[in-house]
Amino acid sequence: MKYLNKNNIPYYILKRKKDIIFWVIALFLILLIFLLISSKDFSFLLTLASIMQCFSFIIIIIKVKIYQNTSGLSVNTFYCYAILLICRLMSTCFFDGYLPSDSSGDWFYQLVDFTSFLLSIYIIYIITHYYKETSDIRIDNVESKYLIIPSFILAIFFHNNFNQFLISDISWTFSMYLETVAIYPQLNLFIQKGGQIESYTSHYVALCGFSRFISLIFWWATFPELNEGIKVRSPGFLNNYMGYLIIFSQILQLIIMADYYYLYFKSLIKGIKMNTLDI
Repeated sequence: MKYLNKNNIPYYILKRKKDIIFWVIALFLILLIFLLISSKDFSFLLTLASIMQCFSFIIIIIKVKIYQNTSGLSVNTFYCYAILLICRLMSTCFFDGYLPSDSSGDWFYQLVDFTSFLLSIYIIYIITHYYKETSDIRIDNVESKYLIIPSFILAIFFHNNFNQFLISDISWTFSMYLETVAIYPQLNLFIQKGGQIESYTSHYVALCGFSRFISLIFWWATFPELNEGIKVRSPGFLNNYMGYLIIFSQILQLIIMADYYYLYFKSLIKGIKMNTLDI
């Protein structure tokens, strides 16, 4: 049995305790935001999804500060997140078609996304400059441009029209498509690198996926409204069937992450580190 040298504590007990503390703190902060800022509307789920994404970036910064390295982090994934966040902000800061009707959508939702954007830029900087010697850039071989360009082209032809402004509608839809595949370079890096994943990195990826799952719940509940759309002329295609594409994009990321979540929950239950050799 593996023990912590100083206090002779079994490693799996120590890790399980740290995981529990992490989730308790995360849930407490979410509850606090819900009580103080939200109007308790169902659409708060969109804000919650953004909060969880922001938490995931904060976890990465904590990991870097503790371990003084960026090993195991995909800079291509953060390139995607930085781009999709600024595109989403281009839509939500000036129009309300894709904002939660909850009071958190008045300003807090945008603030969370803007914070996530700044954090993603900072993480890109520390991966490519500050801790470049510890990064895995050489094996981070799924280039972000191969995800960004197809997502943008898809958004040009297939986009919603809730803002009734073409550029804004394309920006939001592009961010949604890109978010579906943004985590793929990170998952690929895990496989390329092999071996165990330390807990901070595993929590970061899990929170990104949980964020998407919460978004899926919201959009699933509003599915009829999505398909009805807004009856205005638009150069896009399938305007009245965008609900299907939105739901599919949410589900697709969960499918992409299915193996990851199996190993993640297995590691939580057993109190062991994730091992990417099992993916």
